Amino acid sequence: MRITGGRWRGRRLSSDAGRSVRPTTDRVREALFNLLRDEIEGARVADCCCGTGALGIEALSRGAREVDFVDIAPAALRTVRANLERCGADPGCWRLHRSDAARWLRRALAGEAPPTVVLADPPYAGPVPEALLEAVVAGPPPTVTVLEHEGAVPPFALDADRFAVQTRRYGSSALTLIRPRSAGATEALDD
Repeated sequence: MRITGGRWRGRRLSSDAGRSVRPTTDRVREALFNLLRDEIEGARVADCCCGTGALGIEALSRGAREVDFVDIAPAALRTVRANLERCGADPGCWRLHRSDAARWLRRALAGEAPPTVVLADPPYAGPVPEALLEAVVAGPPPTVTVLEHEGAVPPFALDADRFAVQTRRYGSSALTLIRPRSAGATEALDD
């Protein structure tokens, strides 16, 4: 696993975060950050269900101002810390949170400095993807939320009047980008 762009491009990351962690592949990460090119520079990013931290570290490498790494597993957070140290990331621009990702996200979105970009690669099976989306819908939504999931069709439905949704498939994985629609916006991102 390598960083695909930015100041740490080519830097290898450890993937030793436990057997249950399924890191986002380099190919999918590169495609994702090409889609987010204009939204990462200076962003406050949340990497939910962070696993190895590859998404959040990639965001820092590409100019994010700060990243919150959130995972329930201590082994994952140890791996994230090691990967951040391996890259020489400034400790003032990242924070580790051992927490249920949806619960943390709900609090963060209601806080004084909410994340502007939410990246989430939760376990494909189970309630976590839906719980993360419920947190996004309940609070003031970030500029963009990205959810990695299995298959081409997102396993959830969102109010089309409130959110523009774009899904891209990469092999057996898919990325769904969710952006709030501004009042009176007519552009469509829907695929």
